[in-house]
Amino acid sequence: MGAVSRREFGRLATHVGVAGALVACGATPTPRRADPTTTAKPETRGRPVRLTQSDVDRIIGDHAQRLLDRLRARAPGRDYGVAVAFAYPNGEFKPFYMYGTVAEKNPPTERTIFSIGSVTKTFTAALFATGVAMRPDCFDWDTGLKRYLSTYLADTGDLSKTMQQVTPRMLAQHTSGLAHDSTGPADGDGLFLTSPSAPPPSLLNVWRTHRGPQPGSCWQYSNLGFITLGFAAVSAYRCSGMGASYAGVLRDQVTGPLAMPDTGTTVPDGAPLARAYPNGREVSPAAPSDLKSSAADLHTWLLAQLGAVSGPERLMQALATTVRPAPLSVETCGKHTLGPAQMALAWQVETGPPQIIWKDGLTSAGGCSCWIGITPAGPGQEPLGIAILVNGYWNKDKPAVLADNHGPAIIKEISAAS
Repeated sequence: MGAVSRREFGRLATHVGVAGALVACGATPTPRRADPTTTAKPETRGRPVRLTQSDVDRIIGDHAQRLLDRLRARAPGRDYGVAVAFAYPNGEFKPFYMYGTVAEKNPPTERTIFSIGSVTKTFTAALFATGVAMRPDCFDWDTGLKRYLSTYLADTGDLSKTMQQVTPRMLAQHTSGLAHDSTGPADGDGLFLTSPSAPPPSLLNVWRTHRGPQPGSCWQYSNLGFITLGFAAVSAYRCSGMGASYAGVLRDQVTGPLAMPDTGTTVPDGAPLARAYPNGREVSPAAPSDLKSSAADLHTWLLAQLGAVSGPERLMQALATTVRPAPLSVETCGKHTLGPAQMALAWQVETGPPQIIWKDGLTSAGGCSCWIGITPAGPGQEPLGIAILVNGYWNKDKPAVLADNHGPAIIKEISAAS
């Protein structure tokens, strides 16, 4: 981008869209499909946020500093850092806020890369939703998994009768009945690193033998479900002739068109990568258990969910469907308590006010904690979003120290000023 900083690019993207920002910076926009469209800013029906820049600095800074102080108290001497992206399409606030250090006393920047844990699920849902918008003959939220997973089984058996009843929508809303945990790190290797993506024997065995609760009858958060959705998406893209690996189709269909160069399954050599400290111990943040991303890219991701960047029409339509809440009236699996009252596709919903569409992420392999959320435009509600990335967490005992403790609070404090 020449002499233009990524912060300046983020500011431009907020107001003129990613493509416009690229042109303003003298860069060639990422190649797109033949029929791109410009998405208008979301309709604003609420009152604007009535805060000054110093007010926003104080709110975000207070939460980030409390998060850092609590982590440092748990594990002194670690290079803990926090990177925050703030997306507000209708205002002039700074997009990035950086605190602490991430490596040998170096502060994070908007391009520092973190593991994003289960925020990866929002990208997997977007990948499948984009396919639905482009090729409904290959993608369908409500068709059984046999259509997508049989190609991986070849002549080694068939899906269990229970798995055949599971649909991609159930996977995306955590109503499949599949277990919380994946079968092991090889699941992530097979999906994120192998090209073409290939499930390991342990995962194939689960698909053949699963006898869990009746699909669609109860809610249970499931990492295994989203690994399965990732493989289903790749299979459907093979049907459409658009790729054979998760990494490739994600780049071609989602992160490439949105100009998100820091988001992917691996970290390029020499990229600024945050050290990571789950419960105080140092781990490699490049583990293939999830996607990696930066505050700069998550700022773009927030704007995309709010409909405030440019992108191919089908991609933008797909993103709008993934953050659309739907009523959900089922019990938590194995318990006599209700699950979430509403779910979007991968995104969870806090009804509010304000209504918050959110996703958190925690990874022991990558050692990071993150939280991302938006308030869509609505009566009395301004469109805005926050993403928090921190290179560690503490959940050995209570109270846990996580990004989750601060993301919703920041949104509520800022929204309360509108």
